[in-house]
Amino acid sequence: MTRWGRWLTAALATLSLGGTAAAQSTPVPASWKSYAGLVGHQFQAWLMADDDVAWRLHKFLEDRAVSAADTPPGPLLVKVWINSEGQVTQLDFASLGSSQADVDLRQLLTTNPLSEPPPPDMRQPLMLRLDLQFKS
Repeated sequence: MTRWGRWLTAALATLSLGGTAAAQSTPVPASWKSYAGLVGHQFQAWLMADDDVAWRLHKFLEDRAVSAADTPPGPLLVKVWINSEGQVTQLDFASLGSSQADVDLRQLLTTNPLSEPPPPDMRQPLMLRLDLQFKS
């Protein structure tokens, strides 16, 4: 059980892979889709960790949700580069609006290696849409 009581979702909403727009129209191999699902699930687990970094990120997102007068922000597009050992080596995403929250998100998603390396032929970056919203 986490300390914060509300669940932060980090769901894989869509998958696309690095390359040109023409390359994006090519069917994505099943192994790449499967791997993107694995990455999305592991990111979700890491974001739900019961530690100080995850707690601080959750607190920031909860405070932002409570103070937002308009609609909550949409999903966050995250570009992910993963080496042959399964380590996330680079992340690119729009700022969450706080340098500390950006550092926390980056730390949560890069500290541990993924359970599997990417398929050798998979194009990178892997682009995931994360829904960083609190659900009651």
